[in-house]
Amino acid sequence: MKQQAASGWEAEISKCAKCGKCRSICPVFLETGKEYMVARGRISLAEALRDGEIFHTELLRDYLLSCKKCLRCSSICPSGVDYDVIIQGMIDDLSKNLGVWLVPRLIFRYFLPHRWLFDILLKTVTTFQRLVPLKRHGTMRHLPFMLMGGRWVPTLAKKSVLKKYKNKSLAPTSVPPVAGDKKEFRGRVGFYVGCLINYVYPDIADAVVETLQHFGAEVVIPQKQVCCGIPARSLGDAMTARKLAETNVKVFEDANVDFIVTACATCGRMLKKDYHHILGKDAQKFIEKLYDVSEFVEKYFTYELAPLNVKATYHDPCHLSWGQNVTKQPRDILKGAAVFKEMENPERCCGGGGVFNLLHYDVSMKIGDYKAKAIEKSGAEIVATGCPGCRLQIEDLLATKGSEVKCTHTIQVLRDALLKSPDKKPG
Repeated sequence: MKQQAASGWEAEISKCAKCGKCRSICPVFLETGKEYMVARGRISLAEALRDGEIFHTELLRDYLLSCKKCLRCSSICPSGVDYDVIIQGMIDDLSKNLGVWLVPRLIFRYFLPHRWLFDILLKTVTTFQRLVPLKRHGTMRHLPFMLMGGRWVPTLAKKSVLKKYKNKSLAPTSVPPVAGDKKEFRGRVGFYVGCLINYVYPDIADAVVETLQHFGAEVVIPQKQVCCGIPARSLGDAMTARKLAETNVKVFEDANVDFIVTACATCGRMLKKDYHHILGKDAQKFIEKLYDVSEFVEKYFTYELAPLNVKATYHDPCHLSWGQNVTKQPRDILKGAAVFKEMENPERCCGGGGVFNLLHYDVSMKIGDYKAKAIEKSGAEIVATGCPGCRLQIEDLLATKGSEVKCTHTIQVLRDALLKSPDKKPG
């Protein structure tokens, strides 16, 4: 019996000329050499599934989830194949036929939409970690997968960002002088926090808030915002992804903000690109207000800095560079805020990535080994990035090598240069 693919797949499948150029840059293929772990191979599987030559199986699911969804293949494809449409269509179709795995499904549908329940779940796991002090192994990019694969969550913050800033007035702290053709900034800026920043890296949120306040913005952190939905979407739980998207769009509409910023590359890509596919025109006004925080700073503010006394390099998150085309802005910030050192192939993937990191941890670390070596070779004292998921992975990579290089977020380097004296290093 022939299985029909979703309508969006077939047009994209037919574009692939099987040239194999994706093999030259796919981080997973470069480490494994396996055809089913590269875009061309998975497109061949999509063709076979469409034509009824293969069927939905757990083995096929494993092949699909071996994709990091770094988007690099689409950026280099001479035929213009939107590979993300194909891989996501296959995952959604497979989940309709085989279902979403039980534990993730329970977390997605009963905990993610309800922040208070999710908080309790994380607090319970944290308590369990303290009671059973086993050696920590592995890292996780997205906290909802904490119960999969026997991996431990990273140390959680004592107080989440949403709790820390609950009922706090985040009015401007100063109005810097205006230069050039940029007008004095006046506006309400909504901050979409995301899960990793909320629960693990509140220091990134502090830097976002302090920087925007310094530039004259009123910062709004809506308390009812939820997970962006990328974990659920990655495993084909379309129902939960849509529910979370609808919640976030409504929450920020109700907040009556002029702009929305995020400091997470993966969340940003999900909010900007995938919400359009999930909600269509209902998300258009929300999407038009969205910016990565480095993109927002460079577009709306003019400033002068005395560089910090620190050598900094920059890692391009896949979902910021290939997913949002934001590459120049973070570098411009770092070149003004520190002594900038470009590493070799800064756009090369660090090896992190939600489900992939869980299911293919060894390959993830092999991919990341090149990144860790490039960071050290740059001679930098800190490596900045625009994604907390990349920070989590890079910290693990550097710790494994016993490196003294510290990983931070681009906005933290800017905040420190704005608010601290030039002889201080980012803290």
